[in-house]
Amino acid sequence: MTEIPEHLLRRSRERRAALGLGGDGEGGGESESSGSALAAKSEAAPAKAPAASAAKVPAVVVEPVEVAPAAYIAPPKGPHKLRIPIWVMPVLIAIPLWAFFFPAAFSNHKKAAVTDPVVLGNQVYHSSCSTCHGSNGEGGVGPALHGGVAAITFPKVADHIDWVKNGSTGLAKNAPYGDPNREGGQRVASKNDMPGFASSLSPTQIADVVAYERTKL
Repeated sequence: MTEIPEHLLRRSRERRAALGLGGDGEGGGESESSGSALAAKSEAAPAKAPAASAAKVPAVVVEPVEVAPAAYIAPPKGPHKLRIPIWVMPVLIAIPLWAFFFPAAFSNHKKAAVTDPVVLGNQVYHSSCSTCHGSNGEGGVGPALHGGVAAITFPKVADHIDWVKNGSTGLAKNAPYGDPNREGGQRVASKNDMPGFASSLSPTQIADVVAYERTKL
């Protein structure tokens, strides 16, 4: 049996004496026996370990989730502009073209035909006659025609037309032609004979060029 320390027995006696239960004699012995028994029991009983703490919960390991980086979109340079859908671009291009061609679809596509004999004669003269008679009828290889000379030489339009159509073909050298009453006398065929244009110009073209020579040169 474990021996009770003296200081515990003394403390037990003092406590009983304070309570009036007697601390000496038998009572004291009994008390001491009881105290000794209690002390022995208390010493014999192993101190209860504190309640076991709650079972440790295993730590949860949280694995990091890899997040794919977002695609980088470079901000537009310069002032912000409203983006226009691609399909709108052809429409924007087509509208001005439509506005340009739409009125033309209903207009008259036929070019106004030139009917003025003098205008047409001007074209014939500069393509067939100006090489010899000059661009303005001032003369050259052939005689001058400006200043109304052609109308003076051929007072009748028919004679002028025949001259352009047949030329001096068949006339002998130095043979006169034109109006016999012409001031200064008739014209005389020279070595540079006038060619006929009956084979290269139509009757209408010959009439037009005669009108131009008689009124515009």
